[in-house]
Amino acid sequence: MEEFYTINQAAISLKVHPLTIRRYIREGKLKAYRVGGNIRIAVNDLRNFTQSFIPRTKTSKINQHTDQQIAQTRSFSLADPLLSLRGRGVSIERLTKE
Repeated sequence: MEEFYTINQAAISLKVHPLTIRRYIREGKLKAYRVGGNIRIAVNDLRNFTQSFIPRTKTSKINQHTDQQIAQTRSFSLADPLLSLRGRGVSIERLTKE
């Protein structure tokens, strides 16, 4: 007789959230069966899924910037209005005098 996992058991075995398992089922990546109103996943189907599954790679936002965008960014200088703000902390003038 074939063994079946619940969604929570499959999520624990794959170390993902149960909603991720549901998404894989909805997208057709993971085969599941509805038994008596509950969703079950065959152990063999789960093994086949883990062997053939290729996760998405995350792209970092740093790599998405072009050289032109990086060149257009402004650099700070002592003439920047942000640095001329007066407050309770140490000012740039005091730091440059010492």
